[in-house]
Amino acid sequence: MDMAWHAQRDWPILESGLAGRLRRDCMEDWTRFIHHPFVKGLASGTLPPETFQRFLIQDYLYLIQYTRACALSVHKSTTVADMREAAALVSGILDTELPLHVGYCKGWGIDEDMLRKAPESLQLMAYSRFILDRAQTGDLLDLLVTLAPCMVGYGEIGARLHADPATRREGNPYWSWIALYGGDEFTTLVEDGIRRLDRIGQQYGADARYPMLKAEFSTATRLEAAFWDAGSEFPLS
Repeated sequence: MDMAWHAQRDWPILESGLAGRLRRDCMEDWTRFIHHPFVKGLASGTLPPETFQRFLIQDYLYLIQYTRACALSVHKSTTVADMREAAALVSGILDTELPLHVGYCKGWGIDEDMLRKAPESLQLMAYSRFILDRAQTGDLLDLLVTLAPCMVGYGEIGARLHADPATRREGNPYWSWIALYGGDEFTTLVEDGIRRLDRIGQQYGADARYPMLKAEFSTATRLEAAFWDAGSEFPLS
């Protein structure tokens, strides 16, 4: 499926800096995440619609917890510039990403009432609480490393599926999702995030702390892989 696309050749920034080192050193967990059956179903267009709908609901609930973690990055920042960067991210999620997600869900027959009333899956609770724990007990670098698999992983998945000629385009109900995460706007966000992680890593002594950072990244990656199955036990209404 991915024979036509390689990170080192087609998007080398994925293998650069601290993010690239973490990705390489956690490759077994990383491969399970980005080549999950859910992802393959998106590419082929064969993922059951109900599975995708449940995922969209849980992804909305995840964004709420993700925003809380990002808000803590304002508190954890030690410079005004970093605080402004973190605050801009929070504002972007609340004012742009969440409304866009709500609109996308409507196209799949999911209204805001369904989103508000949906219970959190066990996968979501495990993943989001791990992120919030690192946000509260760690420093800014711990938080960014924990959030990195989501950002970098979705960027790599989107780029790979978007470029792969084997990905179904015509008649694929998930092509718009692939186009979003494989598009220029999200690509820019990922590149900015990778550079920010590298910069904060240098400021916060990432080399000396690498074993702990690797453990955080590995755990977050495994939780990301499990999150593809989030909400599978819940009915849609």
